[in-house]
Amino acid sequence: MAQTQSSARNIVFLSHANPEDNVLTLWLGTRLAAAGYAVWSDVTKLIGGETFWDDIEEAIRSHSVKVISLVSKAGVHKKGFKDELSLALAVERAEAIDDFVIPIRVDDIAFSEFPAEIIRRNAIDFHGLWHQGLGKLIKKLEVDATPRSSSPREDALSDWSRALLGIDSGVIAESESVVSNWIDILEMPKAICISKLRTGAVAPDLSRHQWPLEIRGSNTFGFDRIDLTLPNHFELVSEVDLSYFLDGGSILKRRDAQNVLVGLLRVACEKHMQRAGLIGATLSNGRVGYFHKIDGGGLKRTAFVGPTGVSGSRALGGYSPKKNVYWHYAPELYPFIDKQPRFSLTAHVVFSQDGETPIAEAGRAHRLRRSFCKTWWQDRWRDLMLAYLSSMSDEAGQVTVKVSDSRAIILSKHPSVFSSPVSATDPGAESVEPETMDDPDFGDLSIEDEEQDQDDGDEEQVFASAAE
Repeated sequence: MAQTQSSARNIVFLSHANPEDNVLTLWLGTRLAAAGYAVWSDVTKLIGGETFWDDIEEAIRSHSVKVISLVSKAGVHKKGFKDELSLALAVERAEAIDDFVIPIRVDDIAFSEFPAEIIRRNAIDFHGLWHQGLGKLIKKLEVDATPRSSSPREDALSDWSRALLGIDSGVIAESESVVSNWIDILEMPKAICISKLRTGAVAPDLSRHQWPLEIRGSNTFGFDRIDLTLPNHFELVSEVDLSYFLDGGSILKRRDAQNVLVGLLRVACEKHMQRAGLIGATLSNGRVGYFHKIDGGGLKRTAFVGPTGVSGSRALGGYSPKKNVYWHYAPELYPFIDKQPRFSLTAHVVFSQDGETPIAEAGRAHRLRRSFCKTWWQDRWRDLMLAYLSSMSDEAGQVTVKVSDSRAIILSKHPSVFSSPVSATDPGAESVEPETMDDPDFGDLSIEDEEQDQDDGDEEQVFASAAE
């Protein structure tokens, strides 16, 4: 029969080999805490209680109601583990506490290899099936009337996790404006022309067409009155209001219509970049990022004023004498038309030997990215984005993407700003110019990685463009 415990003793102490048995200790500790027990170990400290003891001896001598000894091949040779076991057994004898120490078998260690002091005890076997061992352990704790909360606090594990991981450190209860990488679409063409390839006609090379149009299934997209500009190839099927088109009111299903518009927006933006003299670099995801060419005169810094009032200037490229390469900020802009019509800007950096031709060797480009970008903190990426958008904007303070002689897509010059209910302390990271980088370990930084589902659609080739 277990002895009645002092009210001060209410902690289940987990003694184990560190770091070899940390994984099981964390797993076991969180499950015992979920069952209502206050748990302590040197890797979890206290879960489900109110005080943290830094001294293991104090925790065992004064606060533990049970010491769960995780016996493993590593543990039996660890001085710390053996010291804790000796201390717990001494407390058990001095306080006359029955079954104060409960051994559990962690791995395939033979029971005959258990420490001599506990070799005759009934050990609970956790080797292989942890959940079965947990069930037996909880039953033992219940039989011994080990103190537990009759209604465990639902936030006990959450509180412990936040404290252990330092989640709340540096968090300030003040709202903060957060600059996103969403570029709002302010205006789109009002109508869509749906056409199809004439019987017997061969589809032309649309990549050479001034205003892009979309052929479903061939991944070339764009806007135009295609029935007028390419009359020998296409015939007009219908001209419909854009909203009606997106709702699935035309010959295309709703999903297909949305995919067509996404394609039109994407390549319309790419052709705009090309007309502006920017150079495309094919990225590892198969999409294209566009960057400014650097000639003999170099690339000047671009001034910007952000939506939250932050201002400054950034060079969107440069030359590293140390590595004998040019670097280029080459973001991709990808459209989304779901909740908020927008382009999402994802940051990339590419490199060239001559200021305009991206390095084709993937391994070398990857190593250069790691070297240049490790200490580029979020403020640098934000400033590069703002400077890039500023370089694209017109006198009206917006980005005008022409899609035909008379129509255009209008984008906001500024990215969307959201309000966070909390803010964080500044870690004090120092921004370092890329020309001073050594060879740190960092890869591509993608501010937002969104996937858009693109369907091939029906077999019949159907074409779409913006109506004049």
